[in-house]
Amino acid sequence: MDSLSKLPFVLISLIVFCVSCAKSTTGTRNSTSANIYIVGDNGKNPVLWNNGSMHILSPTGGTATQVLVYNNITYIGGISGQSTSGMFNFGGPGGETVYWKNGDQYTISSSLNPGGASIAFSGNDFYYADSYNLYKKGSVITLPGKSNGYIASLFAEGSDIYVAGTDSVGDAVYWKNQTMHVVEQGYYPTYNSGSDPSVYSLFVSGSDVYLGGTNTVDVATYWKNGLSFPVFGSNTSNYLSNIRSILVSGEDLYFTGNLIVSANGGTNAPAYWKNGVQYNLPLNGAVYGSASSIFVSGADVYVTGSTSDGAVYWKNGVETILSPAGNANAIYIQ
Repeated sequence: MDSLSKLPFVLISLIVFCVSCAKSTTGTRNSTSANIYIVGDNGKNPVLWNNGSMHILSPTGGTATQVLVYNNITYIGGISGQSTSGMFNFGGPGGETVYWKNGDQYTISSSLNPGGASIAFSGNDFYYADSYNLYKKGSVITLPGKSNGYIASLFAEGSDIYVAGTDSVGDAVYWKNQTMHVVEQGYYPTYNSGSDPSVYSLFVSGSDVYLGGTNTVDVATYWKNGLSFPVFGSNTSNYLSNIRSILVSGEDLYFTGNLIVSANGGTNAPAYWKNGVQYNLPLNGAVYGSASSIFVSGADVYVTGSTSDGAVYWKNGVETILSPAGNANAIYIQ
């Protein structure tokens, strides 16, 4: 599997990602006049693209991993002070997990291997997390069973706060208001054949809780209320290595992730899934590409990602290049 797929991956939390509760950067809207917020990096620094106009968030390197707008204030989670070449490489250069509020930067934590911040609002309560801790208004909230696990994504549904990630023994889990639920057991302590599952994304629809990631045998998987649903490519020449972004819009389930095309030397290709049907996204001459997050606005489907031509997004399959280098990691539409 690809080198990023088993790392603590808050990058796409989307992150992640309902109008009233500002759930995440992965979601739905029904606006006919879209105000599009996309975050990522330009190959060097974390940036926000607002309707295509680029704004650099920090000149010291890094990337932005999540964006939402709450009470007309723009909140962005990410990493500052780290070169993009060192992102998520163990032993790589240090940096800070941060969030930006209307462009002002606030540090959450510093570490050798920082992960991007995940952010959510429940009512007027602001929650944010790095890979290691959940915070409410700056105070750490204890998550039982997570002393050595990681946090991948936050989601707010009404007065409830959900956290997805892994627990101290490598199980794929989520917490609802600090109560832990295991969706798949990890490799330790049973030492069965396989590896620990990885969780990258979270979405809540009514009473249904969806997690996206990779299972113990390295197959892209989503879990619905604790039930496991492995996902494969549309044919034997391609396979999905993880589910990086997941959402429900109406009765439809969407997700996207890292598609590997074996017939093309194992290169990455962008795609998304709707109710189990795979939709490939055009590369338009680029050598490779990947999809990072998905958002539905009315009848329009938006997917962000990157290709060998730079940071991009697709609206209903039509590509727009945002920057000739870098990554588009998350999207929010107001």
